[in-house]
Amino acid sequence: MLRLGAWYALELSTTVEAPFSTGTALSQKLFRLLEESQVLRPASGQESGIRRALYEPLGWCYLTDWGERNHLQATLQTVMLDLASHQDSVRPTLELWEALSAAEIETYLAHLLRRHTLDPASAPFIVHALEDDWSDLSLARKRYLAWHAARGAASTLLRTGMDQDAARAAMLEEMRRRSRWLASRSANNELSAEEYQFVPDPQWKKPILLNVFLSSLLPVGFSYWTDRPGRSADALGQSKAAGKA
Repeated sequence: MLRLGAWYALELSTTVEAPFSTGTALSQKLFRLLEESQVLRPASGQESGIRRALYEPLGWCYLTDWGERNHLQATLQTVMLDLASHQDSVRPTLELWEALSAAEIETYLAHLLRRHTLDPASAPFIVHALEDDWSDLSLARKRYLAWHAARGAASTLLRTGMDQDAARAAMLEEMRRRSRWLASRSANNELSAEEYQFVPDPQWKKPILLNVFLSSLLPVGFSYWTDRPGRSADALGQSKAAGKA
């Protein structure tokens, strides 16, 4: 599912002006996956048969002649939807969900750090450091935490004479503290589903692979932003089983 969804999204990137996936590292990983699967090879310049993404500097050539672009896109979509309807697609669907959300929060965090004159290269470290602390939070709540803590880190940066290490430490401490607070309120049923959540603006340029996931792979009734993949496994399985009934 991950490879097929990535291939379909990459093909769409030749006609849709939007990011390929939710993060640069994920895009590179998926491109390598397709290369290692001998679906394509990287290409540049003016060589014959090259495909190019409209939004990002991605170029490739296929190792097999798959025919005309529209035909290939339609074929990939048909096969992907058929596989997604099967009961055994639950795990691959969750795998793609987790990959997209992990890349998205890292990308959003790097954006916030950059906006507040903090080091965006710290984003992967912060995400890894918080792996246990916010594991029970939805993507929308992780986005809220990142937004809330980034503002405090910016203040620390100014107070400490632009000390990036101090600002990063302050941000981690606040995100951990706030994560525990949210977890406690949730456990005591003191937190409504809509509180402390940030989702992108409607005008946000939605990544192509995420759009494919939301429109074709995630069943109706599930929310990419407010549900968690780990907690949705059983319900996702039941939904797919019901869809085949």
